[in-house]
Amino acid sequence: MTVAAAAQCLHDPLIAPDEVILCPSESITLTTQEADSYQWLKDGTPIPGADQQDHIVSAFDDGGSMFTVIATVDGCAEASPGVLVDGWVFLLPFVMHAGDDPIDVGPNGSIYCEGDTALLILMPPYDTNIQWTESGNPIPGADNDTLVVTEAGSYSASGAPGICPNFQQQLGVTIAIAFQPAFQPTIIEIGDMLCIYPNDFTWHQWYFDGEPMGFGECFTPTVAGSYTVSASYIKVCGPGLSEPHDVVLGIHDQDRALSLRAWPNPATDQCTVTFNEPLHGAWRLMDASGRLIQTGRFNGGHSATLSLVGLEPGNYFLLTEGITAPFRIAVVR
Repeated sequence: MTVAAAAQCLHDPLIAPDEVILCPSESITLTTQEADSYQWLKDGTPIPGADQQDHIVSAFDDGGSMFTVIATVDGCAEASPGVLVDGWVFLLPFVMHAGDDPIDVGPNGSIYCEGDTALLILMPPYDTNIQWTESGNPIPGADNDTLVVTEAGSYSASGAPGICPNFQQQLGVTIAIAFQPAFQPTIIEIGDMLCIYPNDFTWHQWYFDGEPMGFGECFTPTVAGSYTVSASYIKVCGPGLSEPHDVVLGIHDQDRALSLRAWPNPATDQCTVTFNEPLHGAWRLMDASGRLIQTGRFNGGHSATLSLVGLEPGNYFLLTEGITAPFRIAVVR
């Protein structure tokens, strides 16, 4: 097709709008001034059948192309300046995880501890018309970029960019989240000892009648009462507290255990330990974390005085060789 020189025509066709940026799947109508006839061109090539004053373009079919129109008035054809049909391009939606750290992430999703909080954040530019779902069902009120998750489920989201609010996109995947209760250790009996099971703990704390006491993996109880243990393990939630393990000693053992006394208790700088039989053997004073504070030996008498000078306020436990363990001594200041 031959286009007449601009100087030979008295009209100058223009295309409106002269700047076009379309959202995905969006269309727009290009138009020019009234003339006797028209021919629209795409990238310099005439478009078959595009011979009207208006021409519809779409982001899908025409994004990135240059459009012009040749308008003819009184037999004189004049070409308009070109208009580029541009379009917005967006990455696929994705979600960032925040909040508490999961204890494990695998093919079946992320595992958190009960009481933890997982945050799912739909990242820009998807900041409009947001809707979070659980197992495909919309979550009432969950219409902003951050979802606070405290219950197990399969979560997903949809949203649109603010500049293209009708371009609603699905996340395309579900995010599985599970919550696990604290792992509960078990107290088992091995001979006359109480032991933690399983024994691959990273931290532990024994309790006697609810009060902390310091022992290792196993110990031999010599005082009747209720024993529990709390322990932490790798890749499980914790620390978890065991079920109580009640110890009932023989009558003779209980009488011997109950006959141990300390006065004053609570004490400040010292206390005197008395027993109805002569005291023999080594003794240890432990703090509530199981740290050794003092050691000594009973000399065969019916009483012994322990120095508590310099000790921090709290509960301490006296362990004696073959007689009583533990015996609680409280230090106050």
